[in-house]
Amino acid sequence: MASVNQKAINLWTARVIPVVLIGLAGYATWVVVVLVCIDYLLKPSPTIREPRSGAGIAILTIYACLLSLLAVTYFRLTYTVVANPGYTPRGPQWHAGNSSKRRRRRSSRAVAPPPDLEKQNGSAGEQPAFNGVLSASPGVPASSAYGPAGDVFAPGLRDFYKRDVFTCESDGRPIWCSTCFNWKLDRAHHCREVGRCVRKMDHFCPWVGGIVSETSQKFFVLFVCWGSIYCAFILVFMAKFVAERARTGVNVHWIVVLSMAGLFSLFLLGMSGSSLQFVLQNTTTIENLSRKTKVWQLAVLVPGVPAHSYSQPPYRTITYGQDPNNTRTFAILHTRPGENPWDLGYSRNFKSVMGEHWYDWILPIKPSPCANHDRQDCQFELGPAVERMKSEVGIISHSAFDEEKPRRHRRRRRRRSTHTRSVDPAVEGHEPHKEERRKKKVRPLRDESRRDSGVD
Repeated sequence: MASVNQKAINLWTARVIPVVLIGLAGYATWVVVVLVCIDYLLKPSPTIREPRSGAGIAILTIYACLLSLLAVTYFRLTYTVVANPGYTPRGPQWHAGNSSKRRRRRSSRAVAPPPDLEKQNGSAGEQPAFNGVLSASPGVPASSAYGPAGDVFAPGLRDFYKRDVFTCESDGRPIWCSTCFNWKLDRAHHCREVGRCVRKMDHFCPWVGGIVSETSQKFFVLFVCWGSIYCAFILVFMAKFVAERARTGVNVHWIVVLSMAGLFSLFLLGMSGSSLQFVLQNTTTIENLSRKTKVWQLAVLVPGVPAHSYSQPPYRTITYGQDPNNTRTFAILHTRPGENPWDLGYSRNFKSVMGEHWYDWILPIKPSPCANHDRQDCQFELGPAVERMKSEVGIISHSAFDEEKPRRHRRRRRRRSTHTRSVDPAVEGHEPHKEERRKKKVRPLRDESRRDSGVD
């Protein structure tokens, strides 16, 4: 009962706090625009001092720009949190149990209760029947479970084994959520406040009215960054004007706005730093709790015969598919402690969340590229850690893994060169090297210096 009450409190808090934030922003705007810029700078009382139109107009302009960016970003964030929170679908068992509960509540007659959901669909949270072959240890195959009804008893598995890599349990199956009665997608976490599994969940934030996930992480980062700049700007000029009026008396509203600006500046600066850190590391607040010790288990597709020299594979395998002639075999691999299989490097991590172009980094227009899951290899772009794991167990050759690094660097250099210069194919290859051109320019100078010094 306590957990239910706490959940209700959290949800109601998430609905009230956004209204409070909008009210505080309106109050600060009234103080800055009316009491400071107009009454103190543009149209002050003759007994106070002369007007300072330049300072007043400058503060009004900058404040309007920052407030507009902050308001647009916050609206985009809250709209995404409500309209597209990133929930994963619940399983058919959950819907069956929910409809059964509604029928029992509607029934007012004292009749025998219907069979429990646990008896109809297995015990609460039990995984559905499996349609694959699992090797319990290297080289020891398990019994086959092929059959035409495989996908009926294990709905949703095809969405996983049609890809090349996915997160799994120790037995090779995807992670099962016993509350939503469905398989967890890669990097999905179950949120107790809303009772749903959420894609790449970052945290439950009452300040924005709900869950920050892959669909709203970019807008949350922009909101806290623009909010910290907005509050820091108010803090600076309000501190200056409060110091000016310290001897003659300060308006109490100035003190309130100055205090709020200082408090929110510290809070938002800390949030901005931690949020940008998570973006650069391609992780989330929840994943960061165990970032240094977390060991990810991945089911990695074995394409044909592995490129190792062992008679038996040095890893556990699992085979998916209904038709024995059309199956997909996966190796169950583990990362090193603290290794992130989705770490692409600081630059790619940042662009995967914030966007490819500079205007995407400052404006809340486009959603994050990582929210697009049309990839065939994995639901998220994989980092070099997965290639290293494949190489260590022999799924790919060591030479292929060693060549992958310089190939990636060459592609980066090629992309940079195409943006900086255009090469004529007719004369490409005949252009002298930069070092040779430099020597040709320097050699005549050396010859002239020798003639002047009398050296033959």
